[in-house]
Amino acid sequence: MKTQKCYLLLRQIPKGKVTTYKEIAMALKTSPRAVGQMLNKNKEPDKYPCYKVVCFDSCIGGYSKGVKEKIRRLRKDGIEVKNGRIKNFEKIVFRNFQTKMRI
Repeated sequence: MKTQKCYLLLRQIPKGKVTTYKEIAMALKTSPRAVGQMLNKNKEPDKYPCYKVVCFDSCIGGYSKGVKEKIRRLRKDGIEVKNGRIKNFEKIVFRNFQTKMRI
């Protein structure tokens, strides 16, 4: 149930924005580590864009399809990445999740 909610939260992240494991964890009332484990099981990364989830300190973190692919997807969304970090992080981090949803 939480995994599906996690995936639905991913779809709320607008193009050109990222969020953090911590932000999703707060929305789900769980830990950032648990969010990472849920995202690692994502079988539909094109439908549920887990590449938009990064670490709280702007490091891009991992990705099931590889870090190079994560960077490629982020850049395609217009997000600048330099030395493994998101540039202008505070300006593009998304925090306004709608948590009242039905599955």
